[in-house]
Amino acid sequence: MINLLGRGQNFEHLLALLILLARGGDIGSTYLASPNLRLETNPFIRRFRWPIALLSLALCLLPYYNTALAVMVLAPSLLVSGSNLSRGWVAHAVGEEELLAFLRSAARRISAGKALAFAAGGGAFVALAGGVLLLLSGGEQEWAFWFAWGVIVYGTAIGVYGSLFILRLRREAV
Repeated sequence: MINLLGRGQNFEHLLALLILLARGGDIGSTYLASPNLRLETNPFIRRFRWPIALLSLALCLLPYYNTALAVMVLAPSLLVSGSNLSRGWVAHAVGEEELLAFLRSAARRISAGKALAFAAGGGAFVALAGGVLLLLSGGEQEWAFWFAWGVIVYGTAIGVYGSLFILRLRREAV
């Protein structure tokens, strides 16, 4: 398996293709669930909209610069796409505005501390899973090490962006 995923001549191409697929999955699943980005938790994407999201496809060029960094970018991109698709069906079925109204209603019914604890706790457990993978990886020379860092980045992002989204919902709910 290591020979297939080692630093062979096609590894950069494989990583580029996987990152393109993962970034495309993130963008496509986001569009299906929230075409107006009303449900987008990433404040950077909400502010700069679809052009910056499409620009993120350029991350598929990263393997030609640094394969370790590319593996680290691949992990959260795959995880975001999977998360979006697993939850996106509800938004796609009822629409952004109806789901947003429901989320605002829920945000009004829970204390800020409790809601933030759920968001931060979820991200912390994902980051902890990445930390365990990091410890088991065998060090920087192993691809699992860089993938683990990607999982840690993803866990941190969902904790932070989820918390910011909850705070935004609570502001809009009053």
